[in-house]
Amino acid sequence: MGQTQLLLVILGLLLVGVAIFVGVSMFEANTVENTRNAIISDLNAFAARAHSYYWKPLTQGGGDKSFAGVTLRLIFPLEENDNARYYLESSAADNCTIMGVGKVVASDGDSIRVRIRITEPRNWIEILN
Repeated sequence: MGQTQLLLVILGLLLVGVAIFVGVSMFEANTVENTRNAIISDLNAFAARAHSYYWKPLTQGGGDKSFAGVTLRLIFPLEENDNARYYLESSAADNCTIMGVGKVVASDGDSIRVRIRITEPRNWIEILN
């Protein structure tokens, strides 16, 4: 009888250990996905502000149908928020590119990175990690 009880206790501990491992893995995956979605939301807001700059005349501090003079400070006063740190990769007359590097580190040890390429007709979001 003692061996059966010991075997059941060991089996119970094993099941609890597996359940804890699965729960932690699911929590981490959810955190990474939520951070990625928050970065995408921020980048879409930056794209709207960049479009506003694009359509403003030069006399009102805009680009006069050009992204060439846009800076990150013009569309977002801070370079980072709770979600990520943002960089303006490039700006040309017809497009600009902004990169967001998340503050949450994924399970592979790399930061979450999302890029948006903003043009007049549409925006392209690229999830790098």
